[in-house]
Amino acid sequence: MEKIRFIHCADLHLDSPFIGLKHLPAEIFDRIQNSTFAAFEKLVKEAIHHRIDFMIISGDLFDEEDRSIRAQAKLLKQFKLLDESGIPVYVIHGNHDHLGSFRLKLDMPGNVHIFDMETEVKELVTKRGATVKLAGFSYGTRHIRERRITDYPRHIEADYVIGLLHGSEGSVHSTHEHYAPFTINELKEKAYHYWALGHIHQRQILNTEPPIVYPGNIQGRHRKETGEKGCYLVDLHQQDAVLEFIPTQDILWEKIEVSLSGIERFGEMFQKIMKETEAYEVSGDCLLQIDLVDYHDLSSDMIHAVETGDLLQALQADMLTGENSRWIHSIKLSRLEQVELEGNDPFIRDVMHSLREMSIEEGVEALAELYEHPSLYRYIEALTEVELRHLIQDSADLILHPKRGQ
Repeated sequence: MEKIRFIHCADLHLDSPFIGLKHLPAEIFDRIQNSTFAAFEKLVKEAIHHRIDFMIISGDLFDEEDRSIRAQAKLLKQFKLLDESGIPVYVIHGNHDHLGSFRLKLDMPGNVHIFDMETEVKELVTKRGATVKLAGFSYGTRHIRERRITDYPRHIEADYVIGLLHGSEGSVHSTHEHYAPFTINELKEKAYHYWALGHIHQRQILNTEPPIVYPGNIQGRHRKETGEKGCYLVDLHQQDAVLEFIPTQDILWEKIEVSLSGIERFGEMFQKIMKETEAYEVSGDCLLQIDLVDYHDLSSDMIHAVETGDLLQALQADMLTGENSRWIHSIKLSRLEQVELEGNDPFIRDVMHSLREMSIEEGVEALAELYEHPSLYRYIEALTEVELRHLIQDSADLILHPKRGQ
């Protein structure tokens, strides 16, 4: 039987707003805002170059429910390029871009096949004559917590059978909401040749026979999504599979520690950070978070310069653009060296760590349930970045100093 070749990707999150990065220079912020589109353009070029039989997108093509016309138009342009190369695309929608959300529907080319809210099976015959059947469903609403895996048919007759599923495997630790849960055994019982998963942004191969795969997202969206992001190029035979990870990210998110041991003057601190940043080896442009450690020799004025953002502004003003650029998006004093401020209660330490590490985007996600509550959402206005940051800080103060809130 002829092999089949396809690309499996997920979680494109086109038009991600990158909340909390507007303090960066306009040129850099514009580049970041376009990074999800640039990543998908790279992916499409790889698909055409490798002459794949078809592409699978396992949910969350868009970042917002009310997807922008700009995002849809850019996606449509790439789908047309795939259509011109004779490459079909099979799409399921996830919790971020569910079918029930508002959108201006643009006419998709005939090569794009979107799964409905009910689990269905679509059939493809490749140019070399292999019959492929794909089973999957799109989210009809944002929250699907029931076990939809039970709706997938077993023992489908075809040369190759592939399952598409946007959901959560029970043993995978993740900060993402637990949607459409399943177990590895439940997937294996279906006797499919490949499971194309989405929803978890960290790439993982949960099983090899058959492959059960999270490709991760194609572009990191915030500082916790570090490292290479991309898709899998899959050569699938009936007896085995070869998976090749292809990086697609336009910008890398990375984090480095800088020791300030023995540093006593602002100029020394500035030069040490610049030197470490320039020496950091990375292929491509990257956004850096600088974690400062061993800073016990710093004066109170130097600590103040870090905490107020004055040091960050000075460093950003000295950043150069060009090949393999490194842009510092944040500087943090290591909180591990200040645990005495939080007492010995392990619960408080854990909560404080989570609050201090929370990005603006994660704060928005944490409040999503409140904004979507059927009895409340009409009366709550979205918080601004400043208001959300103040809310996080007030929460931390209440935990550390509960009597102040009385």
